[in-house]
Amino acid sequence: MKKYTNITKEGRIILENVRVAGSFFSRLSGLMMKKSLGGDGGLLLVPCRQIHTFMMRFPIDAVFLSREQEIVHIERGLVPGRMTPYVKDAWSVLEAPAGFAAESRLSVGDRLRFEGRGNPDKR
Repeated sequence: MKKYTNITKEGRIILENVRVAGSFFSRLSGLMMKKSLGGDGGLLLVPCRQIHTFMMRFPIDAVFLSREQEIVHIERGLVPGRMTPYVKDAWSVLEAPAGFAAESRLSVGDRLRFEGRGNPDKR
């Protein structure tokens, strides 16, 4: 069964229907070989401190979050075939459509919240 969550910032939903990848295999496959995010608003990889975009077909924004859901690093417009730095303070990574971070006015230090059935706070 897929788990989903919504992401909020300051009480406002900024991303809906985010799939939570909490198992080794769901994190391993991630968005590889997909043509788009489809009906998912994004993918939350938990736990995760580094990602790659090998075998991906579209650019993404990668938002690295601490255990307290504070943004510790952002990679904007990450194109296929790249690897991010290892972010030691990260606990999870939110993969979202390219442009999401700018559109949502996200900055390092912002605190996000997970809400919904797949709330990773309950791990």
